[in-house]
Amino acid sequence: LTTTVTTPVLALGATAIKASLDFESTFTSVRKTVDATEAEFDALAEASKTMSTQIATSTGEINEVMATAGQLGIRNDYLVDFTRTMIDLGNSTNMVAADAASEAARFANIMGMSQNEFQNLGSTLVDLGNNYATTESEIMSMSLRLAGAGRQVGLSEAQILGFAAALSSVGIESQMGGSAFSKALIKMEVAAATGGDALEDFARVSGMSASQFKDLWERDAASAFQAFIVGLSKMDEEGVSAIKTLDDIGIAEIRLRDTLLRATNASELFNKTQATANAAWAKNTALTTEANKRYATTKSRLTNLKNTALMFARQIGDDLNPT
Repeated sequence: LTTTVTTPVLALGATAIKASLDFESTFTSVRKTVDATEAEFDALAEASKTMSTQIATSTGEINEVMATAGQLGIRNDYLVDFTRTMIDLGNSTNMVAADAASEAARFANIMGMSQNEFQNLGSTLVDLGNNYATTESEIMSMSLRLAGAGRQVGLSEAQILGFAAALSSVGIESQMGGSAFSKALIKMEVAAATGGDALEDFARVSGMSASQFKDLWERDAASAFQAFIVGLSKMDEEGVSAIKTLDDIGIAEIRLRDTLLRATNASELFNKTQATANAAWAKNTALTTEANKRYATTKSRLTNLKNTALMFARQIGDDLNPT
C-alpha cells in the first residue's frame, strides 16, 4: 500500500499544489495592472487556463502578456482576445509575444486604433512578413516610428504597415528610416497646407499640377507619396539628377535623402506592399491560418495535452491550498 498508493498520491499532491501556487504567482501580475472585480478576475483566470490547452503556451506566458495588456490600457472586455492574438504572433512569427503586445498596444494608442482590430493588425503583419524580404518584428518596429507622422497626415494603420514593410525590405533600419520617412511626410503635409514653391516642386516631380497634388494629398496621402516616389525614380531616366531635385526641394539631410533614394529604387515594391497590406487587413485571416499550422504539429498537441493535465492538477491544488 505504501509503495503503490501513498507515494503516488503524495507525488500528485505535491505536483498539484505546485501547479496551483505557480499560477497564483504569475496571475498576481494581472491583478497588479488590471482594474477588475473578483468575478472578472475569475473569468480572466479561467480564460488563461483554457487558452493554455489550445495554443501550446504555458499559463505563465499567457498571464505575462495579459498583464502587459492591462498596463498598456487594453480594456477588460478585449484582454482575452488581445492576449490570444499576441500569443499567436509569438508562436507564428519571429516576434516574442510580450514584445508584440507592448509594440502593438503602443501603435494602437498612437493611431487611435479600435481595440477590436488587433487581429487585423496581426494578420497584416503575418501576410507582409510572408511575402516580402523582411520580418514581422522589423515591420512592427518601423511602423511604430512612422505612426506619429502617419496619423498626422491621415494614413491608415494598413497603409503605415505597408510602407514599413517596403522600407525594411530594402534594408532601411527603423531608427533611421522611420524618422527620415516621417520628416518627408511632414514636409509634404506642410507644402500641401501652405502652398508656394514647395508644393510646386512636389507636384512637378509627381507629374501633376500643384492643385492636383494638393487634392490627391488631402484625399489619399499614401497615393500622393507613391506618385512622388515614382516621379523621383524617373528623374535619372529623363536626364535630371534625383539628388539635385531633392536639394531643390529642400531635402538635403543625408538620412532623409538616402531613405528617399532607396525608396525610388523600389517604387514598384511600395505599390505591392500597399496592396498586400490593405487586402490582408480587410481579409483578416492570415494570422489564424499561420497559427493553426503551428498548433497542428505533434509538438504543439503534446504541449496542449501536458497543459490539460496541469489544469486538472491545478484544480486539485486549489482545493488543497487552504489546508
